[in-house]
Amino acid sequence: MQPPEYLAQTLRRLQLHYDSLSSFVVVPKRVRIGGNTYFRHVEQSDVLFCYLKGVKLISTLNAGLVLLQAGYTQEIGALCRMADDFCYEILFFMGPFGPSGPSKDQIRMLEDFFKEEFENPADVLGSAQNRDTVPRRKINAAFGKLAQDQLNPHDAQGTLETVHKAFSGYVHGAYPHIMELYGGSPPRYHLDGMLGTPRIAEWQDQLVTYVYRVIMVAELTSKRLGANATEQAIRQLLVEYETTLNCKPTESAVTRIRHKLLESRLSHGWISTKSIT
Repeated sequence: MQPPEYLAQTLRRLQLHYDSLSSFVVVPKRVRIGGNTYFRHVEQSDVLFCYLKGVKLISTLNAGLVLLQAGYTQEIGALCRMADDFCYEILFFMGPFGPSGPSKDQIRMLEDFFKEEFENPADVLGSAQNRDTVPRRKINAAFGKLAQDQLNPHDAQGTLETVHKAFSGYVHGAYPHIMELYGGSPPRYHLDGMLGTPRIAEWQDQLVTYVYRVIMVAELTSKRLGANATEQAIRQLLVEYETTLNCKPTESAVTRIRHKLLESRLSHGWISTKSIT
């Protein structure tokens, strides 16, 4: 089985696990907002937040596989930036709460997430609501605390900030990222995808990493929901994935960070060692 097919199969299995997890969260109901009705959750919580972000994660990576098959690597990069955000927002709620419960920033993120975009969808110009977004540095700091047994918080936060900036170039159309589209013989801008170029293998490897990450996040989410059977099943899926693709890390967290930062610079064109043929 080719890696893209295996990645698709893995995401389908993960989707089945998420379907089973839906019984551990509140079922949405139709509620009236303005003059229309929409599916919404009457009861809102941090575990519902984590579950829904996981739903978005799986959908996003499924879209990434479709783009890979069509050769649109730049767009995969934009989806990977989204996936990073979803993963670390989930992890933001995985640490133990303090004696007084969730932190102010955690409450702030929940309130902002469940806020409607418009108070009255029939009046989009007059009812848009302001967002109160938790700064990315605070989310990164929370990850640093979670990872402190393997690496110091400064390295953890620095890694997230660097990767976030690197992949943001695909979202905003940064110059070095756009120039990844140029190459070949004769050189040209690849406007209809990058099939037949080295970029496909590079981004296939990226998706291997991202699917690996979403499996781990799904395991944490199932644990948070108290779904013990699903947690064990996802753990088994994780072990199978590591074995099949031989992707389980064998080096220290610090060494992996250094390698990942170098790979980011190479693949995003900051240090040019590869040409598109």
